[in-house]
Amino acid sequence: MLDHGKNPHFDHLVALGKGEINRAIFSDPDIYQRELKQIFARCWLFLGHKSQLPNENDFLTAYMGEDPVIVTRQPGGKIGAFLNMCRHRGNRVCRADSGNQRTFTCPFHGWTYGNNGDLKVVPGHKQVYHEELDMEAHGLIPVARIDDYKGMIFATFDTNAPTLDEYLGDMAWYLDMALDRREGGIEFLPGVHKWRIKCNWKFPVDNFAGDSYHGPVSHGSAWESGFEGMPRRKKGYGYEGFQINAGNGHGFGARWAENEEQVYEMALPEFLAYEKERFPETRARLGDLRGMHLSPMHCSIFPNFSMLWQSGNMRVWHPRGVDETEGWSWCFVDRKASPEHRDLVRIHDLQRHGTSGTWEQDDVDNWVQSTMSGRGYVGRQVMQNLSMGINHEIEDPKSIHPDMRGRIAGFQNEINQRSLYCQWAHMMEGEGPAVPGANA
Repeated sequence: MLDHGKNPHFDHLVALGKGEINRAIFSDPDIYQRELKQIFARCWLFLGHKSQLPNENDFLTAYMGEDPVIVTRQPGGKIGAFLNMCRHRGNRVCRADSGNQRTFTCPFHGWTYGNNGDLKVVPGHKQVYHEELDMEAHGLIPVARIDDYKGMIFATFDTNAPTLDEYLGDMAWYLDMALDRREGGIEFLPGVHKWRIKCNWKFPVDNFAGDSYHGPVSHGSAWESGFEGMPRRKKGYGYEGFQINAGNGHGFGARWAENEEQVYEMALPEFLAYEKERFPETRARLGDLRGMHLSPMHCSIFPNFSMLWQSGNMRVWHPRGVDETEGWSWCFVDRKASPEHRDLVRIHDLQRHGTSGTWEQDDVDNWVQSTMSGRGYVGRQVMQNLSMGINHEIEDPKSIHPDMRGRIAGFQNEINQRSLYCQWAHMMEGEGPAVPGANA
């Protein structure tokens, strides 16, 4: 169990020089509780996309770790986020997934808040509180900072957190390959998939950060059946592409195309016509490196956001205990995409990465089994191996292309997982978050 000292150290759990991780980080309930404080209350967390809040007074509900929040578009267009917890007895003031509301009323005793967080109505304020309750001091607890990157809304509870731009770092530049391929950017299609997984939250984040090694085995049946959708895709090991460590625990994976024809070879057959339609605009907007040579495949933004670009899929892994995760998944498209292409993306995402999708079932089983194996005493004594590609990174990324950023390695390399757990250990140490409105 975790040493309950004031500032325990975590380097002994993450021995990245050898590519080893102590499996206690996936099973120790004390470590999990510290994650909620040191990681989920300090990091920038993804809440949603602006396209989900097109009108004044629109709202959606989300989570930041295990803390429920309301995200609102207030009059004038400002976006805010608040802890979804009444200041009286702690009941949720909003139980809907989304909607359009100027106010939120707690169903317990009727305290009512504006969508800017202000406390507006307290039943019996004069009769039972004798007008002594400080209304201004009892508004909903706001996040410390909220910002967006090209429509993607992030927030943090920590007033000492860096800016979002600083937090994303080089990852923002790489994200443009998904978010800015066409004028107008992207938007979310309606609806969200939500499902519970009996696994530690770090396993899916790890998978999307850079595990291209599992594909030929875990998804072999999908490839062999042709449902994977890309008959010409290489199924072996060591093929062209890169894992990119963008800093701060963020990981990005992309295939490499020498020319336009190879870009089309990597496209899913049902998306080929659309890829040819948008390629000239994409190359003009992003340049040769991001618009042609790099074909984005997957990424994770620390701590719990992931994306599959080719399938038009974004997701968040909400922690629900040391051995349970709740996945939320959205489908996204270019704003300029035709209705026909939108429907193709939606169907493909549903069949492949929906809650019962062919690939999703493969991945979920892996994460569940990996979590379960660490429950026993002996299993927790065995270190997890992340040594693939140690000392075989590309020393000079500029040798690949002068515009390359971050640290890079071959497409099948665990550089991004090592970076993820290094950031995890860093965040688990140090001072806790400075939360606005919290008790001293």
